[in-house]
Amino acid sequence: MAGLYYTGVDDSGALLGNGSTDSHWAVSYARVNGSGSTSSAYTGASYVVSSSFIDAGWVPNSTTSRWITAPGASTAATGGTANTGGDYLPGNGNSGTNSAFYVYRLAFTIGGTGSGTVTNSVSITLTIAADDQYSVYVNPAAAPTVNNTGAINAGGTAASGSRGGAWNNTTSLTLQNFGAGAANNASFVIGTNYLYVVVANTNSKTGSDPSTALNPSGLLVYQIGTATLIDGNPIPEVGTWLPVVAALFSFGWSGLRRRFAPTG
Repeated sequence: MAGLYYTGVDDSGALLGNGSTDSHWAVSYARVNGSGSTSSAYTGASYVVSSSFIDAGWVPNSTTSRWITAPGASTAATGGTANTGGDYLPGNGNSGTNSAFYVYRLAFTIGGTGSGTVTNSVSITLTIAADDQYSVYVNPAAAPTVNNTGAINAGGTAASGSRGGAWNNTTSLTLQNFGAGAANNASFVIGTNYLYVVVANTNSKTGSDPSTALNPSGLLVYQIGTATLIDGNPIPEVGTWLPVVAALFSFGWSGLRRRFAPTG
C-alpha cells in the first residue's frame, strides 16, 4: 500500500513548514457562499496552517502531523493575506447561502494481481479532528459535493464516519471492508483508492446564518495504529511501525514492507 500520509508532512513523513503546500491532501471541491459549483479559489493543494494561526480552541498539532486548510485561507477574519499559513475561510451555518464545505481528498494505492474490489480484509485506522464538522468517505460512487441544504452527495454512499464540534477533540475512526453491520463501512479496490473528508465550516452555528464573516477552518489527520488486521487477524505490536494511516492487506504479495521508521 502506498500514498497514505498524515496531514502536513512531506513524502518522507517529515513535518512541513508553516504555510507550505501539502501535495498529498488536495481540496477537490469547495462549495462556498451558496455557489452551486466548486469554487476554484478554494480548491487545489492544501496549506499547512502556520503555528501563529492555530486557533486557540483547536487540539494541538501532533508530533507527526500538522493542521492543514484549504487554498484561499486568509490570515485575518477581515481578509488579510491568502495562502501564507492563515486559517480563515468563508462559512457560517450548515445550510443556506453563507455556509461552506471543503472536501479534502487523499489518493492511495493498493497493489496486487488483477483488478476490481479487494476481497481480503483491510482495516484503516486514523485519528481525526476538524473545524467544525466532518464526514469521511472511502471510494464513494461519486466524488462528494454538497448542496445548499448541507446534504452531501456522494452517489448514495453513506458516510463511513462523521462528527460535529470536532476541532477541540480527536476521534479514532476505523474504516474496514469486513464485519457485521456498521462495522463494514468501506470498500477498497486494487489500484487507486480515494479517502475523502468533507469539512463543514459552520462557525458553530446550525441552519442558515446571515453572517458573511470568515472563520477558522482546518483538518488534522494522523494514525493511532490500534485496529489493523490481515484477514481479520490482529497484527502484534503494530503501533510501532505502521504507515501514516494504519492499513494492511494480503493478496498476491511477497511480504510486509515498512513505509516509515518507528515513531515511538
